Amino acid sequence: MANFVIIVDPDTERRTRFVETIKPLLPPVDGLQTTTEATGDFCAVWASREDAPVSRVADGAGAAVIWGEAIPRESSERLDAARLRDLWREDPALHRPPPLEGFHAAVAYRPGSGVVVGADLLGLFPVYHYAAGEVLLVGSSPELFRHHPAFRAGLDLAGLVGILLTMHSFDGRTLLQGVRRLAAGHLLVWRPGSPPREVQQYAIPVSDRYAHLPFRAHVALLHQVLDEAVARHAPGSGRYSLLLSGGLDSRMLAGYLRRNGVAPVALTLGLPTDIEMRCAIPVARTLGLDHRGVDIAFEQYPRCADLQARWEHLTNGFNDVMHWGIYPHLRGVAPRVITGYLMDAIVGGSHITWAYSPANNAMTFERFFDRINRWGIRPGVLQRLLRREVFGDLVQETIARIREVYQSYADRESQRAWCFDLHHRQRFHVGGGAWALSFGAWPVLPAVDHRVLETVGAMPAATLADRHAQQALLCRRFPRLARLPLDRNAYDTEPLRPRLRYLLVKGLSRQLGLHRLRRVWERRNGERRYYYRIYDINGPGWVAVRRGAEPHRERVLHLFHPEVLAEVLPAPDQPLPCRDGIIDASGAKTLLGFLLWARDHL
Repeated sequence: MANFVIIVDPDTERRTRFVETIKPLLPPVDGLQTTTEATGDFCAVWASREDAPVSRVADGAGAAVIWGEAIPRESSERLDAARLRDLWREDPALHRPPPLEGFHAAVAYRPGSGVVVGADLLGLFPVYHYAAGEVLLVGSSPELFRHHPAFRAGLDLAGLVGILLTMHSFDGRTLLQGVRRLAAGHLLVWRPGSPPREVQQYAIPVSDRYAHLPFRAHVALLHQVLDEAVARHAPGSGRYSLLLSGGLDSRMLAGYLRRNGVAPVALTLGLPTDIEMRCAIPVARTLGLDHRGVDIAFEQYPRCADLQARWEHLTNGFNDVMHWGIYPHLRGVAPRVITGYLMDAIVGGSHITWAYSPANNAMTFERFFDRINRWGIRPGVLQRLLRREVFGDLVQETIARIREVYQSYADRESQRAWCFDLHHRQRFHVGGGAWALSFGAWPVLPAVDHRVLETVGAMPAATLADRHAQQALLCRRFPRLARLPLDRNAYDTEPLRPRLRYLLVKGLSRQLGLHRLRRVWERRNGERRYYYRIYDINGPGWVAVRRGAEPHRERVLHLFHPEVLAEVLPAPDQPLPCRDGIIDASGAKTLLGFLLWARDHL
């Protein structure tokens, strides 16, 4: 992976001084090398692994760089920088170039014509931009922009409110005034003397094309496009590791990889006693994969939290700081790491039903917002927390904007929920982890494929919701994997297609009441559900993070009422009561991340 900064500045001395200042600051972690590509007023500088897939070109005609794998549609070929520069030679607003797949970011520069910057289909690779007069700054993080004298630092109040409501960035806003996160499916176009423009290049297609087909046909279509996507994004000639959980997504992905002749090294996060690990091991054994466990110790959480606050600026929330502890375990295994990120939301439709209200048997924005806001801070609490003389009516104005964006995606409520989830929660909370992984190995995400998105976007909610089609697909195409215990982030690990022996033992256990005794034993012997264990805000890892952030509480009191802040985020020695240890602590963790961010920015 690469942490990059692009600058266009006609002042040679100022541009050179900025580049020399940020060069030693660019590597977020150890083991990276710094590279520069420059021509005319343009300079790109980045820190990456030596084996990271980076293509670059610079000559009298300009420059171009691709960080990652840019894959043209209907092809498995990887684009190089010279061809990209040619592809983007025209103004994208007049001649829209075709979108590129694969986890990547790219830039093309032509003297006199300006700059074009883009990324993968859903904008998982982070791209931030800031312009001031004749100066343009673009980067995979906005952290180093402040070292340029043209940058004017300030807190974006609307950006903060969006993050506190949803636990991730909304509407392209960030914590810094004037800094935008490039919208998914858009190209950044900038010419000297003009403000930057975000030109739409790709939109997730939604339709009713397959609504008339039976469920069996939907499952067959999903199988076809997933099989092709895995072959395109992870061709058999490569070496890979695979993040293999105990759940459905990576299990199905592993099945397709083996079907295509790929045998990745399987890596499972957690402890040997975790249910996640217990369910992943039989999958690896059944498929004949080399399997390794990876544990991110609680002692690493403070360092991971510092990295996330510094380089991500809460764009992706603050729940998954442990992602920054994975990259060392990827190094030396394989140059690429395959993940099932976004698979459950794209193919499984796992959050479509967030918009469904059983009370009135309808899909509504109100119901959907209530679900996403559970991961943030409730509007009533947020209004009490924020100083009105500072924020005014931003809470209600932001909610109104969220509704507007939600309704813009489609005519059907189910498709609105699906698209909003992909563009926000999945892009940031889930897909945001890919950038941290890439400092160990380059991420491959087969689910983020134009044919997969187009096919799923044409299917009815009844097929996708609650993972109906995805479960049927695993049972029909990979029956051996469907017979193995399945992790659902719960103590229930019943296979999708249980054997008769399993059902007999289960029935006998219930008759004798043994299942109740087992639950008591499990609770007494510590948390075995992986995500509940690592997300526990009262656990040792998060308490250590809270202690590190506590000294910075006073830095935000000009924004927040202290008594409400203490209510939402108590001092580290006070347990935070949570009915659901994952969801209910999410808003407090966002505030925790903001305290760490405030250390350097407020």
